[in-house]
Amino acid sequence: MWKKMKTGFYFALIIVMASGLLSGCSMPGGGQGSGSNEAQTGESSEADNEIPEETIEKVLNGEGTVTTFIADPPCDGVIRESDDAYKAVCGMLPSLGGDKTTELIPYEIQPTENGVTYYIFHQAVGGDLKVNGAAVKLIVDKDGKAVGVVSSILPNLKAPDPDAWLIDEKKAEEVVGEYYPDAGIRIKKDATEQTLLPFEDGSGDYYYAWVVYTNNLEKKADTAYMAHYVDCSGEYLYSMPVSALGSYEAQLGSEATFVFDSMESDTWKGTVKTLSGEKMDIEIPVMKDPESGVRYLGDVKRKILCADQNDFENNETLTPSVEENGKWEDEAAITYYNFIRVYDFFAECGWDGPDGRQTPTLLLMDWVDEEGCPAQNACYTGSVVQGFQVFDFDTQAPYGESMDVVGHEFTHCYTDTAMTGCLYKNDYGAINEGMSDIFGNLIAMILDENDVHFVIGETLEDGLERYMGDPHKSRQPGFAWDRFYVPAVVEMTDRNDNGGVHQNSSLLNIFSYRLNEAGMSPEDQLYYWMNVANAMTPRTDFNQLGQLMPWVMKTSGYKDYVGVIEKTVRETGILGSGLPGSPAKGLGIVSVRFPKTKGFETYEVLAVFTDTENEDRFVTWPEAGTNRISAALPEGKYTFRINLLDEYGGKSVHLHYQDHAWQIDEEINAGSADGDWDECGDYYEYDGDASKYGNAPVETAKENTVLNVESGTKLMLDGDPLVKALESIR
Repeated sequence: MWKKMKTGFYFALIIVMASGLLSGCSMPGGGQGSGSNEAQTGESSEADNEIPEETIEKVLNGEGTVTTFIADPPCDGVIRESDDAYKAVCGMLPSLGGDKTTELIPYEIQPTENGVTYYIFHQAVGGDLKVNGAAVKLIVDKDGKAVGVVSSILPNLKAPDPDAWLIDEKKAEEVVGEYYPDAGIRIKKDATEQTLLPFEDGSGDYYYAWVVYTNNLEKKADTAYMAHYVDCSGEYLYSMPVSALGSYEAQLGSEATFVFDSMESDTWKGTVKTLSGEKMDIEIPVMKDPESGVRYLGDVKRKILCADQNDFENNETLTPSVEENGKWEDEAAITYYNFIRVYDFFAECGWDGPDGRQTPTLLLMDWVDEEGCPAQNACYTGSVVQGFQVFDFDTQAPYGESMDVVGHEFTHCYTDTAMTGCLYKNDYGAINEGMSDIFGNLIAMILDENDVHFVIGETLEDGLERYMGDPHKSRQPGFAWDRFYVPAVVEMTDRNDNGGVHQNSSLLNIFSYRLNEAGMSPEDQLYYWMNVANAMTPRTDFNQLGQLMPWVMKTSGYKDYVGVIEKTVRETGILGSGLPGSPAKGLGIVSVRFPKTKGFETYEVLAVFTDTENEDRFVTWPEAGTNRISAALPEGKYTFRINLLDEYGGKSVHLHYQDHAWQIDEEINAGSADGDWDECGDYYEYDGDASKYGNAPVETAKENTVLNVESGTKLMLDGDPLVKALESIR
């Protein structure tokens, strides 16, 4: 199950704490974090009013971030309210990796039923613009004692250039007044604010805008105010109803276009068929238009609506699922039914709606790809669109019939909110996927009597199953630097799974399996994993998570299972996931320096190791921060090929290792509509026979090309010949 995410560097406005702390704290002087540095921090710009390009690149790549976890932090006094937490965090900034550029602003408070409170702060630049993925969480027990702090901070930041705002607050309000000259509009004074809104092209890029609040001009919308958006050059963009000044909806710049309040609640009972032909009797809430009598597949109370995916995402039209001849599309009704069960399960845990804020939910059915073919997937789209939290389901396959799949997708929104965001790549994405697998499986164990425990997607027929207790069965790693492990990548692509976000999810899944073996109930596990989600920041990696999980188990009141977590941390090797000094039993390591060679900056690089005996393939990519290609392989004999792929029609190059040198296998002009690359970087001229696509021929082992990989050994190849080979074809 894929989580469809927008990538890129972006900001968003904060949700301010109830205390009204509007100004951020910054520390005089520098400081070093006591946690792990993901990379060396870059030098700050000499310019005082702009973020230099190299710093933006570091934010994009997650470089320079200091991640820290401190148990029992040195905080004086009792923390009873947000002011106390704010002062405590500001006082600890040097220990968290903050420096003189660091600004923190309060975001929100998350209380829990056991009395523990999470005070959350975002890093910002320029006073109020949020830094993507940079946050601090102060964890306080019921007695007001600080029991932990988790952080990810980016040093050496500068504020954006204020000249980017070509109009001021007063001019923005004038623009709104001029746009509605005769409408009786009333500007809400002292409420106008700055924000950054997403472009509607799906690029993930944001632009500056003023938000001007007025009285509500739309009679049909049951809200008191309207938010108007004016870009930084003075162009009026659009408006939307909002429930409050500075509200969550207003900050997102979007609205739920379907008005639930105009509908009446109703119920539908009936029999539906699964895709396998089995009959199900279900009862679901529906919505009825009191004027026309038309009934829609939606719920007024929970604010859930089912609609057509293609119309909404490709044609910008909301086409709700309508009752026809007293029935609904079976698969849509089943998906909706299961989603409501998951929704109510979270509600019983005190979490209202996918994001806990009761934001309206849109379930898009009949998901198709760009060619109009069934997408063969389910996903959480990763953003609020027109005021909805949006989920996509392909109803030509039984994704919505699988309770663990529906729970998996719902959890993506839950963890994104609890963690205050998700950077969907490398460790961060794998942890996010693992959390969704764990929650989806545990929910199915509780709600679905037919569930196969600790297998995700067992009802599907397209090979998406994940075996949480036996990851090798789904070609996933059982530990860091196992045969199927994907190291952190420099550039995310579909081929490298955004740095192994689905592949490496098994490193977290196995913790849940081990807890089950030790006798921990699904209900207790869910409570524990909810606390884990609350404790994480967007840049919590496996190393930090390995420190957090035993601590969370203890503070959650499950001391008997702390040892299980600690043992599994050692089993999975997630503490310090760099190339190990020696490989695990049965494995050998092959590594070669891969230089950044001028002329190949736009190429995707992947390495393919092929077992000459059984033709099994292992694919890997250059590891971020090391300039090396490394792989852990089962003992055996392998050919080694490096592919440099130009996806856009240019010359792609294949090289193979032969007799301590690198030979050019082939140079291919590819990237046209007549062909494509498979997951191993082999190109195919498409002849209309889809059955041939993706079945790559295994290269024949040539004399002196075979690498002999021995158990327990590291084979470090000389990188100079590779440099020479690349220079010869540059």
